[in-house]
Parts: sequence; structure tokens; C-alpha cells
Amino acid sequence: MARPPPRACLLRVTREAYTTYTKYSMSQADKEELKKQLNVALSLKNKIKETPAGEHGPLTQQLRDTCTRCMDLAKTAEVEHGRALALEMHVFARLTDLTNKHEEEDEPYTALEDDIKESSKIASEFGDRALENRLLELQANIYLRIGRPDKEIDCIQSACKIQRTVPKMMALLDAYGRMLDSLFSTPKPDTDLLLKYNAEYWEVYLWLREEGSNRGFNKDQFVRADKRRAAHLFKVALYIGSFAGNPLHGGKEEENVKMGMDAFDEAIWVAGVLDNKEYLCAATAHRASILYHKLNPLEKQELLSNLKQMQEKYEPDNNELADLIESITRGPLSGNSS
Repeated sequence: MARPPPRACLLRVTREAYTTYTKYSMSQADKEELKKQLNVALSLKNKIKETPAGEHGPLTQQLRDTCTRCMDLAKTAEVEHGRALALEMHVFARLTDLTNKHEEEDEPYTALEDDIKESSKIASEFGDRALENRLLELQANIYLRIGRPDKEIDCIQSACKIQRTVPKMMALLDAYGRMLDSLFSTPKPDTDLLLKYNAEYWEVYLWLREEGSNRGFNKDQFVRADKRRAAHLFKVALYIGSFAGNPLHGGKEEENVKMGMDAFDEAIWVAGVLDNKEYLCAATAHRASILYHKLNPLEKQELLSNLKQMQEKYEPDNNELADLIESITRGPLSGNSS
């Protein structure tokens, strides 16, 4: 018969078992409390998103305090995923505060990036694509606030790879518009970057026009709701039309010509929706300058007559239509028929 273990050994084993059980019980309790507090934080976050800017009152501070509590619990319970979720909502609260204060300095915004990177790393490890997506949107908002449209574009593109939605694609279009504004604000815009961002803008717009229309995207509303958006679309359509239709840029190929004419049609459509005579005359002039080379002599005379009628009817402030009429009348364009 085996001898029973010494009393000291029994006491040690009992203490170890009790300690393990106590840690397990505390850990389980912490996990339950963490889950509860994360739900409280999510509820606060949703309430902030539903509340008009400037009327958040104590909500953002409550969210920050709740997230801090969550991060402490997550650390104690060794729940990294919970800590990542809390970090994301904590950044959301701080960014909301900065936005409400109309903070103009870059540093308070960029100070949030370390927490975004840390949360994103954990999200990636756990395969939480939804969390990664939310973090990318937060990062994009930071770049929006500090005036870095190039970085904003990168973030939204990454978010669209996770899930492509109409709101994201519209945000991407807006970011491209800001990037083009930034390029045009320099004395000598980089022509390669102009081509890149105009082409990428157009690609996103075509997706919204063709795929987005089945997901709630309304072209007319998009143009009417925001004059700046309308201006971006109009300018890009003219750029794409002129570039694709130009013989020097492949405009002799049918596919490119079709793309260019589609872009011009879209520019003319924007002008019609806004009832903007300046847009209409500019778009017509750009389109006619490309088409003119492809017409026979009789068609050229008819086009010139139509252009003169338009100039007389609208008397636009911009000179593009008048310059084209003068160029055709004096003959520089007439020798380039194909």
C-alpha cells in the first residue's frame, strides 16, 4: 500500500490549485466585465455618431473613460482582441473631440496614429476585417484633417479592398478631388500625377455610375448636392475626354475615342443638370476640337455653324468656344482632317 503524501505537500498542491482557480475565476469575471463595458462603449460611440457635431456634451469623455476601463480589463484578462476594440473606440472619441474643437495643428491628430497602428496589428492577427476597416476610416479622417489627400486616398483604397461600398467610393472620389486641387495649386503641376489621379478618379466614378446605381448611388443628387463635387467631376471629364480623344494619346484607336466621347458626354450632362452655360460652352468646345479632325468638309462647316450659334446664344465668359471658332475660321485646324 502506497504511503500518503506528506502534509506539507498536500498543502502546497492545495494552495496552487486554489491560486489557479482564483486566477481563473477572476479572469472569467474580468472577461465578462470587459464584454459588458465594450457594449457600453459601442452604445456611446453609436450615440455620438447619431448626435450632431458640437452637441456631444459629455458623451466623448464618457466613451474615453469607458474605453480606458476596457483596456485595463483586457490587460488583466489577457484579451488582446478586446484591447484592440477599445483602442479603436478611444481613438474615435479623441478624434471627435479634436474635430469639434476645430483643431488646426497637425500634431494632435498624428498623435493618434500609434494607437491606430497598434490596434490594426492586433486586428490583423485575429483576422478582424471589420475592425481593420474601421481603423482605416479613422486614419483616412486624420489625413483629411491634416490636408494629406494622397495618404487619405491610400487609406480609403485599402478600406475598399476589404469592402467596396457607395459611401466609401464617394469618399474616395472626394479625396481625389482634393488631390487634384492640391496639384493645380502649384505653379507647374506634375503632368504624370495629373494623369494618374484624373484616370483613377474617372475609374472610381465609372464604378459609381455603373455599379453604384444598383446600390443607391444617384448621379443627379451627387452633382446637385455639392458644387465642389460637380466641379471636380466636370473638370476630370474634360481632362479624360481631351486626353483619350487626342490622336497624340491614342485617340486614333476606337476604344479610346469612345472613352473620350463618353467623358465629354458626361461633362455636358453635368452642365445640363446644373444649368450652367459656362460648363456647357467649355465642354462643347473641348469635344468639338477633338471631333473636328474626324469630320469631312461638309460636316466641319455644319459644326462651325453650330458653334457660332452657341456662342451667340450664350455669350459665355470663358473664351474656349470663341477661341475654337477663331482657330477653325483662320484655318489651323482645317488641315488636320483624317
